[in-house]
Amino acid sequence: MMNLYVAAPFERAPEVRDLHALARPLGITAVSFWAEEAHGPENLRSLPRDVVRALGRKNDRDLLSAHLVVALASYGAGGEMFAEVRLALAHRIPVLWIGTRSILSAYREGVLRADTLADGMILLGGFADILSTVTIFEKRKARETLWEAIEALQGKDGGRPRDPAQVA
Repeated sequence: MMNLYVAAPFERAPEVRDLHALARPLGITAVSFWAEEAHGPENLRSLPRDVVRALGRKNDRDLLSAHLVVALASYGAGGEMFAEVRLALAHRIPVLWIGTRSILSAYREGVLRADTLADGMILLGGFADILSTVTIFEKRKARETLWEAIEALQGKDGGRPRDPAQVA
């Protein structure tokens, strides 16, 4: 089973919950619990600093438990999402970047880009299939297996898959 963390702007939490629901039948466990708990606007300034720091530590633990991170890139939002992508890559957790907003992080090693959620879901299904064949299902081995798959799928533009069906 693959653990998936979805990094997205807070206001996209309903879409992240929908993605969680779409991923379950593929054998994917969503560990982006922030989205399950997000209801209404985020207002960190109204919370005590210790509470905000505890939320940050919880998000980091959730992300670090993932085999793969999905970034739902949006224009005009997503500062924390970009920090989460960098944290994932620093720990060699591969990233699937979904959306047309392309910043430098979308082109880094270990990142595969898909323009649409539909293409992203095809890739997620393929990644889940790949991990179902890993004989020693250990987090580091699973991450490395996905990292290698992403590197193999990158097209000449450095990140878009040649054909999303190739991942399976």
